[in-house]
Amino acid sequence: MLGNYIATYSIDIATLIFLCYLIYNNNLLNQNRKVPFYFGSALTILIILAEAGGRGIDSGESAATMHLGSTGILHGCKTMLMQTEDGQITEPYSISAGLDYPGIGPIHAFLASVRRAEVVAINDDEALKAAFELTRYEGIIPALESAHALAALERVKFSPDDIVVLTLSGRGDKDLETYFKYEDNQF
Repeated sequence: MLGNYIATYSIDIATLIFLCYLIYNNNLLNQNRKVPFYFGSALTILIILAEAGGRGIDSGESAATMHLGSTGILHGCKTMLMQTEDGQITEPYSISAGLDYPGIGPIHAFLASVRRAEVVAINDDEALKAAFELTRYEGIIPALESAHALAALERVKFSPDDIVVLTLSGRGDKDLETYFKYEDNQF
């Protein structure tokens, strides 16, 4: 559906940027896997993946698999995992329950390994700030998972001609308790 919309309304764009949060099976890439075929070589498509940096990638409390992980096998898939030297899964951390996972999907791991996607680790504070900002200015309460992709907007440099596609998934009302808990402490 999104591919049809982009093909219909954005034919003249030079660069299209997909910005999504990293999870084991990300719906943005799954829904839009046909988008490049609408444009062929006439379009540069950049993929930016936001992963859960937790309290910081050097804090010991992170789920930044692409920054901290190594190749391994989990659930029958070879991918990037948070694991010990002998392959035992380690405990990841993220404020977002949906991103608190020790691995990422094999498609994302491949895209990052061949440098087809840029991966940005977003800390909890950055995700919360982005969520509060979207809520304040647009009245949309994003899920914490999507808030990580929103926060990447502050970390990546875009040109004025770029078109950024960022879809919000889930419902932020499921995360209200977390938002309320951190609102007074963080901001």
